[in-house]
Amino acid sequence: MKNDDFEIKEGVLVRYLGDGYAAELPPGLAAVGEGAFRDCRSLHEVYIPDGVTEIRKEAFQWCVNLRRVTAPESVSLIGRDAFAGTPYYKYYSENETDWREDFLFIGRCLVKARRNLRRAEIPEGTVMIAADAFAERVLLDELSIPRSVSLIDWRAFADCTGLSRAHIPAGVRTIGWHCFKGCSRLCEVSFEEGTKDIENGIFAGCRSLRRVEFPASLKMLGGWAFFGCGNLEEVSFRGELAAIGERTFSGCGNLCRVELPDCVEVIGADSFCDCTNVQLRLPGRLRRLERRAFSGARSLSELKLPPSLEYIGEGAFNGCRSVVSAALPAKVEEVPDYAFRDCELLTVLTLEAGPRRLGACAFYGCRSLRAAVIPEGVSEIGERAFANCQTLEKIKLPRSLRSIGERAFAGCPNLREAEMPEDIAEIGGGIFEGCGMLADKEGFVIVDGICYGCQESPFEISPPTGVRVVAGGAFCGCAECRAVILPESVERVGSRAFAGCAKLRRAVLPQRVKQVGSEAFSGCDSLLVLEAPGLAPLSFDEERLRLAAALGFCGAEERYYGENWHLWALWAAEERAPLITAAIDDGLAEAAAYFTRHALLRAAEYRAALERAQRKNAMEIVALLLAYGNDKLSGEDIFAGYSLDG
Repeated sequence: MKNDDFEIKEGVLVRYLGDGYAAELPPGLAAVGEGAFRDCRSLHEVYIPDGVTEIRKEAFQWCVNLRRVTAPESVSLIGRDAFAGTPYYKYYSENETDWREDFLFIGRCLVKARRNLRRAEIPEGTVMIAADAFAERVLLDELSIPRSVSLIDWRAFADCTGLSRAHIPAGVRTIGWHCFKGCSRLCEVSFEEGTKDIENGIFAGCRSLRRVEFPASLKMLGGWAFFGCGNLEEVSFRGELAAIGERTFSGCGNLCRVELPDCVEVIGADSFCDCTNVQLRLPGRLRRLERRAFSGARSLSELKLPPSLEYIGEGAFNGCRSVVSAALPAKVEEVPDYAFRDCELLTVLTLEAGPRRLGACAFYGCRSLRAAVIPEGVSEIGERAFANCQTLEKIKLPRSLRSIGERAFAGCPNLREAEMPEDIAEIGGGIFEGCGMLADKEGFVIVDGICYGCQESPFEISPPTGVRVVAGGAFCGCAECRAVILPESVERVGSRAFAGCAKLRRAVLPQRVKQVGSEAFSGCDSLLVLEAPGLAPLSFDEERLRLAAALGFCGAEERYYGENWHLWALWAAEERAPLITAAIDDGLAEAAAYFTRHALLRAAEYRAALERAQRKNAMEIVALLLAYGNDKLSGEDIFAGYSLDG
């Protein structure tokens, strides 16, 4: 063995460069570095000199022939996966010199326990219990850990299904993830003061565990700690714990009492998800409630959100059916999607000036809520935000509101009073669908001269006189609508007002309408005629709508006399070929006659129009074209070859 077989930096063996059967490490080393011998397939034996204190993670990973490791007492730390993928642990009979009764040691690190072990009294002087040391020792029912142990690594006692009690002494500072996972008979755990860090999933699946009291020394508890502990009833924390990790108590259906210290600032995602019996007081310094933190906690009745709270995650209180009141602190800038969905007993909702957005389905199904007074500052209400709030009677929306999502208040049959600002920029379809108490006898929902839709899907949408504005999305998706006739009182049509009315063929807008919101007729693919005398050709971005509007002008020219007539006349003259073709194909006789009435067609265009009308069997258009005649064909027999008999 040559020294140039080793790459050493500052007392750490960084890389083994040899290819021998055995490796005897040089003296003076302090540590075997991460991955130093990784994938050394020729290595069968390794001898570690005195003075080495640490074998770092993955040091001998995938040394597929490594069977013997000789290490000094100075070794006190073995990194994770240091011997992963090696047969070292399997060759117990060849390593008897490293065994102390029932335990295999590397230095002062206990790396394996015998598989048939029933009673484990770990020797004093042991400083580390390595990863998987006792994993799946199903016969183990007694365990004694000495005070000398400072680290219990990941999965150390995982799936020890016979273990019923565990005592963690004062010396233990860190417990690795899934340490006692799957210990299905573990019913009693006690801690002495000293433990600071507990990683993810320490007691996951310990379904016999009922009570746990953590020490005041605890600073960090990883997520999934009690995941699936179906019989857990009570947990208490003391000291300076800063956060409850994700899914810590998820699925603990019998958990009824948790004491959280005021110093907790974060409650992680799904922490108490489906804890159907839990009752607790939220910490006084809480800043963040992550997504679904209490989702499905249907027995939670007292909900006092502290003034320090800044963030609430999606679905945080979804399905908390016993919550009666909720007051959101001023620092909360958003009520997220599904935040209080199906809180069926929620009767009092207080929103301090602060949230800018109420998310989709934020209060969906809050069946006991009677009033929703939204404060100034809120600019967006998401889709279905208050849908299916069956006892909701009154809403008051702020002037700051700029957007209301689809069906925001749908399914609120007792809603009878709505205070709405007039200048909401975006309104989704069906916001008052199923709100019969708000509708007039024809089914239209009209608030302060603004029409927000209709309770039915009529063949003809014809709001009553007095309506000034058709709100954005008001009739979006009216599947059966064929015609829209707006009264002369209407001045403005909002964005997407008639979007998705797939069967709509004709729309008539009054002279007063000078503005139509974006995508007002988006998806109206059957729209043939759009009469809009208050709008100019350039008011329409889509060629399809401009064509329908031009046909509307041609068929109802007398309505356009005024500021826009000459603009439409010029445009119709320039686009006469596609317009006369569309008029004939769609059977629009009055629109087709416009071109002969004003003698716009050249001789060839006139003949082509007559021939097309004849082929389309559009006899009314043929008759109108022949009746008006065309001065450019003077001296010719324009009737020759044409028959009204088809």
